[in-house]
Amino acid sequence: MPGLIAKQPNGLYCRISTVVEAPTHHDMTKEELEYYLINTRSLDINLVTLDDWLAFYEVDFSEAIKQLGSACSTFEETREWLVEVGYQHADVFMKKIAYRWDEWEEEE
Repeated sequence: MPGLIAKQPNGLYCRISTVVEAPTHHDMTKEELEYYLINTRSLDINLVTLDDWLAFYEVDFSEAIKQLGSACSTFEETREWLVEVGYQHADVFMKKIAYRWDEWEEEE
């Protein structure tokens, strides 16, 4: 699974793709996350519980969002998503990674 699972500041879960540099799933409850992981064959509940899986694979949200970039979403879309999920430092964080969008826009 080329992506990171993290708990959003609002207590729900997200998956941030390391390929498209954007959240592909967000605001998932624990049950929805389990369903997603089972369907993507990332979790076999016969071998491990979701809590055990999360203890091993879950990434801190502040680390997961470092994967965000311009490959699939605009600067504003990314910022809005961070605000929607309750990330308190969205504006400061986006200023730090703004260069990712500037470089992309220059290439076009």
